[in-house]
Amino acid sequence: MTAAVISANAGYIFLTFLPPILWLLFYLHEDRRPEPKMLLILTFIGGMASAIIAIFVEYFFLADKGVFPWLFGVSMAANPLFFFFVIAIVEEYVKYLPFKFLISGRNEFDEPVDAMIYMMTAAMGFAALENALFAIPLFRESFFSGLEIMTSRFLGANLLHALSSAIVGFFIAKSFLSPRRHHFIAAGIVIASILHMVFNYLILESRAFPLGVMYLFFLLLLMTIMVLVEFEQLKKRNVNLDKE
Repeated sequence: MTAAVISANAGYIFLTFLPPILWLLFYLHEDRRPEPKMLLILTFIGGMASAIIAIFVEYFFLADKGVFPWLFGVSMAANPLFFFFVIAIVEEYVKYLPFKFLISGRNEFDEPVDAMIYMMTAAMGFAALENALFAIPLFRESFFSGLEIMTSRFLGANLLHALSSAIVGFFIAKSFLSPRRHHFIAAGIVIASILHMVFNYLILESRAFPLGVMYLFFLLLLMTIMVLVEFEQLKKRNVNLDKE
């Protein structure tokens, strides 16, 4: 009986980790010079750790007795846009931390496009743990319910995390040519957070809007195009550096 429970839970964990890993493999394919596997694994684990940090920070800020309700005297539910922006900026910032502490400054970080690769790797670690927290309880109740939520997250939240962190990675890459490096990174986190906030708000309001699902699709499509264009810009920059 115990072996069956362990086997089932291991299977659920595999299913929750599979979608982010598939997205990660897709984007790693864009990197012409693959990064060291151990660094990618370390960054992925760092992303998982950042999800735990996000849970505690969000609770500290947004719970009924948290910082924001205490300051403003109202429930965060009264202002969903503000609520979602706080969540978004917390999550986008903590996903940046694995890059900041584990990758930035290393000799292996030697190409502009690497910033996007490592940021997306951290994001997929974050998404994997988030998937587990969302889906494993559902899997235990009904396998098909868990599978349904994983499919929707693969096409929604997991893709969002990859794209928003890739945007931050692009700004990190651009920051190395600017004397105002921290301004660039802050701008990337804010832009990614705004897009993240809009996605979360549209998810909440999608049932109220007849075209809500279409808005979500166009938002993700816009972010995908942005990231692909950014990838190509940084690849060209890598080629120019090689020629020099």
